[in-house]
Amino acid sequence: MLAERDRWRLDDPEGSVGQVESARLGTRAPGRLGACSLGAWRLQAPIAAGLHRRFRARSHGVDLRRQRGRFRDDVQIPLGGNGGKGLLRQRHRPASGMPNCRLRPGRIDSGGFAPTRDAGRGRTRGRGAAPDEAKHRPPTSPGLSMPTARLAQRRFSFLGSIATALALALLSGLRLDGTTARAEGGWEDGGNPPLVGDPRASREVKDRALPMVWRAFPPTLRKEGPNSNLVTISTVHRLCYEALISIHPETEEFVPWLAKEWKIETNEGAGTQTFSFRVNPKARWSDGSPVTAKDVYYSWWHRVQEDRNDPSNMMVFGESYEEPVIVDDLTIKVTTKKLNWRLFHYFGGMQIYPEKYIHIPGEEYLQRYNWELMPGSGPYSMKPEHLKKGQSLTLTRRDDWWAEDEPLSKNTFNFQRIKFIVIRDQELEYEKFKAGELDYYRVTRAQRWVEDIPKEPLIEKGWIQKRKIYNQAPHGFSGFCLNMRKPPFDDRRVRQAFSHLFNRERLMEKLFFNEYEFIDSYFPGRDWGSADTNPKIRFDPDRAEELLWEAGYKTRNDDGYLVGPDGKQFEIALNYGAQSWERIWLVVREDYEDAGIKFNLKLIDPSTLIKKIGERQFSVVFQSWGALLFPNPETSWRSTLADQPHNNNLTGFKNERVDELCRKYDVTIDRAEQKKIIREVDSIVFNEHPYALAWYGGFFRLLFWDRFGHPDRYMTRIGDVPEEQVALLWWFDPAKEAALQEAMAADRQLPQSEIEVRPWD
Repeated sequence: MLAERDRWRLDDPEGSVGQVESARLGTRAPGRLGACSLGAWRLQAPIAAGLHRRFRARSHGVDLRRQRGRFRDDVQIPLGGNGGKGLLRQRHRPASGMPNCRLRPGRIDSGGFAPTRDAGRGRTRGRGAAPDEAKHRPPTSPGLSMPTARLAQRRFSFLGSIATALALALLSGLRLDGTTARAEGGWEDGGNPPLVGDPRASREVKDRALPMVWRAFPPTLRKEGPNSNLVTISTVHRLCYEALISIHPETEEFVPWLAKEWKIETNEGAGTQTFSFRVNPKARWSDGSPVTAKDVYYSWWHRVQEDRNDPSNMMVFGESYEEPVIVDDLTIKVTTKKLNWRLFHYFGGMQIYPEKYIHIPGEEYLQRYNWELMPGSGPYSMKPEHLKKGQSLTLTRRDDWWAEDEPLSKNTFNFQRIKFIVIRDQELEYEKFKAGELDYYRVTRAQRWVEDIPKEPLIEKGWIQKRKIYNQAPHGFSGFCLNMRKPPFDDRRVRQAFSHLFNRERLMEKLFFNEYEFIDSYFPGRDWGSADTNPKIRFDPDRAEELLWEAGYKTRNDDGYLVGPDGKQFEIALNYGAQSWERIWLVVREDYEDAGIKFNLKLIDPSTLIKKIGERQFSVVFQSWGALLFPNPETSWRSTLADQPHNNNLTGFKNERVDELCRKYDVTIDRAEQKKIIREVDSIVFNEHPYALAWYGGFFRLLFWDRFGHPDRYMTRIGDVPEEQVALLWWFDPAKEAALQEAMAADRQLPQSEIEVRPWD
């Protein structure tokens, strides 16, 4: 699944959902296999013979065993998101005749709400929840866990980080389970994957909208251009627009979406690949017109135009592909400019727009679509009268959705309307939920979950259900992002000192009930990172003082604050966009002030904060990132991005060795070697201290009124955004609604089902 790496600005220090500011360049695709030294470039079909198809891979036999484990792979950040359980480990058994096979065991992750986890890269920032469960999510095709590659900009891409060789083998025709899904001429159609929706799902209730809460109204409805890469916008677009392909949220296999078939051809001599896609002739835009290859072409064209003012899209789509060729009305092909295992899912995961609306000058696009949605092919659309700027936005399910009867679409997106409403204060949201104005509530505070909720009468009576859900979605990192472009954080010693003064231990004890773990790697909870060898940065004011002395902070002024070598007082301003963070920052500030750093706090409008960060108008800011199933380090650490605005390299990090490793990573085939590269990147970045890293958790905590029907597992295996999983898989159950109303009228108790759910353990 194409997934973008997202940047988040969280509302609650322990929460989850946030606003995507720029999900691009990453690939969070689920992928299972690491490349093997043998058979990587071409299919070794005979070798796979004899193994059960579930345990066959494209190159040769591989046994994939699911085991429980402490670690989760990169989740779309739920900073608190996935219970950290249920890690898929790959146990590789070389097939007979392959004694030299070096396919290494490896962990697998996935991510994404059906439509979530953008493809490509990108970071998301914005409002949302906390480092405990915040997540990255890129745009994905409705219904599956593959983000639509907003490439130029999450939480879905190719099979993630499959080595190029393996990727080539996979793309040549075999599915991960070893069975073929090829049509005549090398075309693939995804085979017959398991259904996503629950056959019990109902759309009988049509007079009730599913509410989804935003902390701030987005500054635009555009998905491309300045200030457009927000999680709020991504969510809307995932419901209205679709990509050519997606990734199944259970099997992690490629599945068709707007494209009914695809083909991949490799030119080993030239070091390029050609991807061909056949659009499903049934596909229609919401205005009734057919989706064509021309629409695909201009969706690419749109992303490479300089007048869109979207450098990440320009980099991904402009530098990676030759101009696509329209073969016929429904067929398009595109050739890559280089060999890179991400490129298939980048292009395949790109959200498609209608040519007659998108083929316009940039100035017109940027203005016209600030508050207008062009027709889409997805299950929902927006009526102009349902946009209340600054307050709410309502999407209505289409009666003529072209994919209504497609197997993977059945029994999904079961709510007649989805209404996004702005509630800036989390406490107010909780009160509105208990009053019945909202149908569900995501618990992002450990204190509330541990102390308050068990005593809540509505929960004791069973009218409100309580769940702690674990799945196998991946997660990312969070922490204080330090602007290395200017003093004081242009000095590594100052950055390290700042990290030693971040008293996470006190937060864990006073506010977090020891529910979370410290982050010691930029790839936490997985064997891609170097947490085992990175030095443990813990609260250590004495070491911080030594480092600051070495950096020239040797005296204090009359107010007790440190004075630097430039004669200026050491003073920083931490801007934050949600009141709920104040309780965290008031605790944190004490230790910085004791150390001689004037630590100012300022609550500002989330939209203003997003702009400031994009334009690099900050010294320090707290950021949470979504994770990719397979890391894509260049989006956050590539030197060429350091001095450009509106991309994921927020800190201004530059390092020639990291740049070199990123280039090597793009073309590395062997999974074990890929991990070795990422571990070195992690070690280099970690020791430069661009962030003062925070904490993470691994579960989703939900409260919901007992009027919903839902799958027994509640979410997909790799779903990483509970709110979007609700929209994708749940439904209003008329029988449960009647039972709830009767119980409330009679003040009678309803049964409370099991609270902790671990369906994939």
